[in-house]
Amino acid sequence: MGWPCCNGLVRAVGVSNYGPKQLIKIHDYLESRGVPLCSAQVQFSLLSMSEAQMELKEVCDYLGIRLIAYSPLGLGMLTGKYTETNLPQGPRGLLFRQVLPGLGPLLNSLKDISEKRQKTMSQVAINWCICNGTIPIPGVKSVEQAKENLGSLGWRLSSDEVTELESAARSSSKKMIQNIFQTR
Repeated sequence: MGWPCCNGLVRAVGVSNYGPKQLIKIHDYLESRGVPLCSAQVQFSLLSMSEAQMELKEVCDYLGIRLIAYSPLGLGMLTGKYTETNLPQGPRGLLFRQVLPGLGPLLNSLKDISEKRQKTMSQVAINWCICNGTIPIPGVKSVEQAKENLGSLGWRLSSDEVTELESAARSSSKKMIQNIFQTR
């Protein structure tokens, strides 16, 4: 028995902030009703490489679900725009004050690779998401930022560069606070 409310109109479903266990559960539920789960949108960046996020990525890959990576620039922390003395105002500034001081290895690696590639740190961070098989959706505040983000397309980081960035992310003493709305 299908979903009577949909009258055959639902061709696929996407979810947001599901953890690995809930993702498997909803996938199986939808599959039993003939509706594919096509995407899962979660916080995913070099700042959110927790075991849970990487497990979620593996589950998505295994089940054929596209992972949509929101906040691929870590709220802007991976852009190189902010420093310990140049912080945004409000709650974001409080978060940055806690996290930025521990990001030295990651920010240095992003900067080194961006200079070698003649790209921006933002473009490298977004390209890392692409190299991990996700669809990044960076937020923009201006046409210039949108144009800059387009520079992350049409090329790929080498496997050595991906490994370097991931190693630097793991060796950084701070991580992004995980989304409290994501299920397990």
